[in-house]
Amino acid sequence: MHDFLKNQYQFSDYQIAQLQYLLKTFSSEFSKLLIMGFIFRNQMGVYFFAVTIMLLLRTATGGLHCKKYISCFLVSFTYMFLSLNVLPLISINKVFQLILLFFCMIGNYFIGPVTSVVHAPLSDKLVKRVKLQSFLIIFFYITLTFIIPETPFTVAGFWVIILHTLQLAVARIIKKGVPYERKICETY
Repeated sequence: MHDFLKNQYQFSDYQIAQLQYLLKTFSSEFSKLLIMGFIFRNQMGVYFFAVTIMLLLRTATGGLHCKKYISCFLVSFTYMFLSLNVLPLISINKVFQLILLFFCMIGNYFIGPVTSVVHAPLSDKLVKRVKLQSFLIIFFYITLTFIIPETPFTVAGFWVIILHTLQLAVARIIKKGVPYERKICETY
């Protein structure tokens, strides 16, 4: 494949390495989602909804990153298991949910983004865009929570936002509070 891309399309070694990284990352993330989808197959709709909220926030603000596939899978599985099966057992009234979501919205805006060590430093323009993106995602969710009655979907989404905000804060602390710059140690 390397020689084909190099000879046929005149890709540089760097471009080929980028493509390999993209394929490895995509296959790793997709396989984790499929495995968890199988595990949560009896809750497929709620699982899909929770993953959608998580991915929207994660792509906007980043967070904790693991170096090994198995540790990443275990962290992701724990995150989903807590959001779908454990934390929904805690009954929180709608007003308190809205208050917590408001604090999460503000927290994500001021804490994020927290990028991996392998991620290039973000431009100021991109930082502003992803901060606004996470703010609007949670604002939209607050609106949904206010309008529609409580369902397993809204409860799972609420806990995904809470857990995302907590792991984002932990990631920022691990990075020693320095925003948007590449660090020598990766955030785990």
